[in-house]
Amino acid sequence: MTSDILIIGGGVIGLAIAVELKLRGANVTVLCRDFNAAASHAAAGMLAPDAENILDPAMYDLCWRSRALYSDWTRKLEELTGLSTLYWPCGILAPVYEESGAGIKSTVASARESPAYWLDKTAIGQYQPGLSSEVVGGWWYPEDAQVDNRALARVLWTAAESLGVELKDGVTVEGLLQQQGKVLGVQTSAGVMRASHYVLATGAWANELLPLPVRPVKGQMVRVRVPEYVPELPLKRILFGENTYIVPRRNRTIIIGATSEDVGFTPHNTPAGIQKLLQQATRLYPQLQDYPIEEIWWGFRPATPDELPILGTSPCTNLTLAIGHYRNGILLAPITAALIADLISEQKSDPLLSHFNYSRFLAQTSTSTSMLTHSANFSNGHHAIVALDNSALTNLDSPLTIAGKTFKSRLMTGTGKYRSIEEMQQSIVASECQIVTVAVRRVQTKAPGHEGLAEALDWQKIWMLPNTAGCQTAEEAIRVARLGREMAKLLGQEDNNFIKLEVIPDPKYLLPDPIGTLQAAEQLVKEGFAVLPYINADPMLAKRLEEVGCATVMPLASPIGSGQGLKTTANIQIIIENARIPVVVDAGIGSPSEAAQAMELGADALLINSAIALANNPAAMARAMNLAAVAGRLAYLAGRMPIKDYASASSPLTGTISS
Repeated sequence: MTSDILIIGGGVIGLAIAVELKLRGANVTVLCRDFNAAASHAAAGMLAPDAENILDPAMYDLCWRSRALYSDWTRKLEELTGLSTLYWPCGILAPVYEESGAGIKSTVASARESPAYWLDKTAIGQYQPGLSSEVVGGWWYPEDAQVDNRALARVLWTAAESLGVELKDGVTVEGLLQQQGKVLGVQTSAGVMRASHYVLATGAWANELLPLPVRPVKGQMVRVRVPEYVPELPLKRILFGENTYIVPRRNRTIIIGATSEDVGFTPHNTPAGIQKLLQQATRLYPQLQDYPIEEIWWGFRPATPDELPILGTSPCTNLTLAIGHYRNGILLAPITAALIADLISEQKSDPLLSHFNYSRFLAQTSTSTSMLTHSANFSNGHHAIVALDNSALTNLDSPLTIAGKTFKSRLMTGTGKYRSIEEMQQSIVASECQIVTVAVRRVQTKAPGHEGLAEALDWQKIWMLPNTAGCQTAEEAIRVARLGREMAKLLGQEDNNFIKLEVIPDPKYLLPDPIGTLQAAEQLVKEGFAVLPYINADPMLAKRLEEVGCATVMPLASPIGSGQGLKTTANIQIIIENARIPVVVDAGIGSPSEAAQAMELGADALLINSAIALANNPAAMARAMNLAAVAGRLAYLAGRMPIKDYASASSPLTGTISS
C-alpha cells in the first residue's frame, strides 16, 4: 500500500494533522492501534494556557496561538461533519488556599498577553458559590476554555473519513524500515505499508519505534453526575485548583482529574488514586461528595524530560515528529496540525518549531550519537556508532585558544545555505561546536534564510564570530566589522571583539583579495579586534598577517562552497609549520574524511558550513564532521607511522614454531 503521507497514530493529534493535510490536497492514510485507547479519550479537554501558568515562553506562545485558533477550527469541523465538539469558552477560575499563592501567580499573569483578574475571598465566593471556606481568593482567566475531548476525537475521525482519509484502526506498527536516513516503509500487523512521507504521532508509545525520550505518565480520572434534585448546573466554569481540576460539562456531568503517576504502562484505576482525586476535589468544592460517580478511567500522557512536545523534523529526511504533548495534547491540536502541514506541504518551518525539535535532546554526547545512529534507524544490519570518550583527547591535548579565549571544540560552523532556520539549529547542536560565524550584512538586511537568525541561537552558549561576507574592499570590510562588534554586544557578548575578515572582490571564483585583506587586518587590529582573516593558502601572506597581530589565519582548502576538498595541502602544511597562532582550515572541505585529513596535517581547527548545510541530512553530517575533527586531531597528536617503501609483517618472525 502506498500513499503520499502516512500518519502513525490515530489520536487527536494524528487526526488533526490528517484532516489539515487532506484539505491541502494530500493523499493521507492514518494507522491507529486502538482509537478508543488514545490519550485524547482520557483527557478533560481544558484549553488552559493561562491557568496552567506555563513558564517556558515558547511553550506559552505555542499554547496561546493554539487556543486562539480553537473557535474557528472547531466551527469548521462541525460544519464539515454536522457533529458538535462541545467547545465552550467558559473561562477558568483558579482558587488558592493561601495568600502566597496569589503573589506567585500574579508575577506570571502580569507578563501574559491574555487578561487575568484577581478575585478576593468575597468576590470569588460571589462569582462561584459553593467553594471551600479555605479558599482565600483566586485568579479568573476569561480566555481559557474547554472542549469535550471525546466528542472532538469523534468529530475528527468523522471529518477525516468524510474527506477521504484512509483510516485503518486496529493496525499496530511494529517497526520503521529505514536506510541511509530515510524511512522506506513501516512494518505493521497488516503487512508493510509505504508512503512518500511519514508522520509519527503515537503519543506515549513513540519510544517503541524510535529512541526518543518520551515516556508514559498515567493519569486516573473520575466523572460524577449532578443529581436531578439540583435544578441548575452549579458549576459553569472550570475550577483549576491545587493538584486538581474540576471540569463541568453542559450535559450535567463533572470531570475530576487527574493523577500523575510514573508507573510505565501499568493499567487500571487504583483505590489510592481515586481516593486522592476525590479528597482534593471535595476539599475545593465540597458538595461534590454527594454526587454519584458515573465513570472512572485512566490514560497515558506522553511526557518528555522538559515536558515540552517534540515537533518538526527528525533524523530521517521524510519523517516528521508530532509527539510528547503531555498535558496539552487537546489544546495543541490545531496549531500542531497547522505547523506540521506547513512543514510537509510547503516546506515552511515556523520559527516557533525550532524550540520543540528533537535535537534539543542531543546536547549530551551519548544522546546525540544514539539518536542519529541508533540501530533502530537501520534495516541493513549496521551497528550503532559508539560514542567517543573525549577523555582520551583531553589527556593528550590542550584546549583551542584564540585571542586568549579557550574552546573545547575545534570545529566551527556557519549559518548560511541551510534550507531552514530549524535545520541550521539542529546542525549546530549536533556539531557540538562553540563558535558559529554569522554574516553581519545578511543579518542586518534580513536576507532570505537569515530572518530571525539573531534570535534563533542561544548566544549564552555559542560564541559569535561575525564575518564580513559580501565586502569587496578593505574599507567596506572595516565598516561591517564595526557593525558586527555592535551586533555581538546587542546579543549579550559585551566582550566579543572577534571578526572573521573576508575581502572578496571576485564574484566568480570567490577568492580573497590578499592586499585588501592585509590592509583591513592592520586597521582592525589597531581598533582592538581579534582578526581571523580568510586567505588563500599563501604562506608569505599568512606570516605577514601574523606579524600585524591577527588572532588566527584561515587558509582555504579549495574555493569556497566547492566541496573539492584539500587542494592546497602543501601550502597549508607550510603555513602550519611556521605559524605561532592557530591555523583554521576554511572553505572547500566537502566530506568528513577531508576534515579528518586537514586535522591530521596539524591544523588547529576547521570552519565548515556548505558541506553540512547542503547535505541531505545536515544534522547527521554535522555530527560526522565533529567526529572527524576529533579523530583527525587525535591522529595528529598520536603520530602517524612512517611510510615505507617495502612491506613489513605485522606478526614477528622470531619465536614461531618451526618443523
